Amino acid sequence: MSSLPGALAETLARLDVRIAQTGADRSRLLDAGALAERTALGEDEVRALLDGDTPVADRVDDRVRRRVRAVHEAYVARSGKRAGEVGREVAERLSISPEWARQLLLGRKMPNVPDLTELAEFFGIEDGVRFFTDPAATVLHRELGRVLAGLDGGADDDGPLVEFATRHGIVTLALRGQRLTPRKQEALAVMLEGLLGIDDEEARR
Repeated sequence: MSSLPGALAETLARLDVRIAQTGADRSRLLDAGALAERTALGEDEVRALLDGDTPVADRVDDRVRRRVRAVHEAYVARSGKRAGEVGREVAERLSISPEWARQLLLGRKMPNVPDLTELAEFFGIEDGVRFFTDPAATVLHRELGRVLAGLDGGADDDGPLVEFATRHGIVTLALRGQRLTPRKQEALAVMLEGLLGIDDEEARR
C-alpha cells in the first residue's frame, strides 16, 4: 500500500487493526458503494484507493463539477424531490437563474467559490468547499477517519453517549462505524434512558 498517500495508508492500517479487535464487519464498514455515496467519489475510484492503487490525477475543475453532480443526484434520490424543484431552490439560494442552477447541478458549469460555499450549505455538507475540491485520497481519508472514530467509540470522549454509558456502568458502546452528531447522540441517550426507566418500573412491580 506504499503507493497511497501516507495518511490514507496509515488510516486503512489502523482500521484493519480495530476491525480485527472488535470483530466488526469489514465488508460493511469499507463498502465501496456506501463510501462513494458519502464522499461523492466514483465507486470504482473508492475501490481502487481501498485496494492500494495510486490515485488518478485529475483537474480541480473536473472533480468539483463531478462531485456537485453526484451530491445533487444523491440529494434528489434521498429527498424524493424532483430535480426541477431542487434546481429552483438552488437558484433562489444562489440568486441565479434556474437554467444556470441546472447547468451547475448537472456538472456542466463550474461554480465560483461563493456559489460552491452556498451549495455545500444547501446540501448539508459539513466539510464545506473542501469536500468538492480536495483530491480523492484526502476526501476518502477524512471519511475513513470518521469510521475509525466510530469504532473507537466516537471522537468526543465526553459526549452524551459516553456520559450515559459511564453513568449506567456500560463497558462497551459500539457504534459500528456510524456517524452520530452530538445532537443525535443526546437523542439516543434520552431514548435509552427512557427504556431503562421502563425496565426499572417493571422490575419493581
